[in-house]
Amino acid sequence: MTAFIVFTLAAIGTYLIRLSGIFFLGDGEKLPPRVRKALSLVAPAAMAAIIANALFLDGGQWRDFGAWHIAALVAVGVALWKRSMGWTLVAGAGAFAALLIAGL
Repeated sequence: MTAFIVFTLAAIGTYLIRLSGIFFLGDGEKLPPRVRKALSLVAPAAMAAIIANALFLDGGQWRDFGAWHIAALVAVGVALWKRSMGWTLVAGAGAFAALLIAGL
């Protein structure tokens, strides 16, 4: 199979999974409050797991301290200061790019 077919099938499968959630759960008002609260925490938990994996591991080995970690600290500082996802992303990516250009 070509990469295009694989990506297309993955996109269709993901879309069908999302539709099944809407179909079976409806608008979500019927769900108990604890379930709604738990579901609202799934996305932040998944993002934290992805970030932690990228920050601390490199090909299954521990990543040495460097540009990744400094850029993450910059992003955390901007997130706490500005409370804006956009500024956090720009600051973290900008810091990472600047550190890479500087040779770190």
